[in-house]
Amino acid sequence: SSQVEDSMMDVYDLVYEEVRRNASSFRRLELTAIHETFLCCGKRSPFGDTANVEHKTCPSSQLRDAGQDCLQEIGDFLKKHMDFVSTLLGVTIGFTVYGMILTSFLWFSIHFSSNLERKGKYVLR
Repeated sequence: SSQVEDSMMDVYDLVYEEVRRNASSFRRLELTAIHETFLCCGKRSPFGDTANVEHKTCPSSQLRDAGQDCLQEIGDFLKKHMDFVSTLLGVTIGFTVYGMILTSFLWFSIHFSSNLERKGKYVLR
C-alpha cells in the first residue's frame, strides 16, 4: 500500500510542478480534476508561494476555505480505502480456497463412485 501511496504522490507532484512551470491547459485540467476529486487545494511548499497555481486550479469553495494540503488528503484517502480493499481481498481469497476444497471433494467423489456400483454384489469362492 505504501507503493500505491508513493505513486499517487509522485503523480500529483509531477502534474503540480508542470502546471507551476508552464500552464498547459491539459495539465491544468488534470490538476483541477484532482483538486475536485479529493476536495483539496494545492500543497504546502517550503520553496515559495504557490498561490498562483491554486487560484487557477482550485474550486472556489476550496480556495475560500484556504484549502487543504492535497498530499495529506490523498494519503488519508488511500489509507481509508486500502483497508476496505484488504478486507475485500481477504474475503475473496477465503471463498476461493473454500471453492477449491469443495471442487476437490466433488471430483474425488465422482471419480471413485464407479467402485460403489459393486456394493452388495460379492461372489463367494
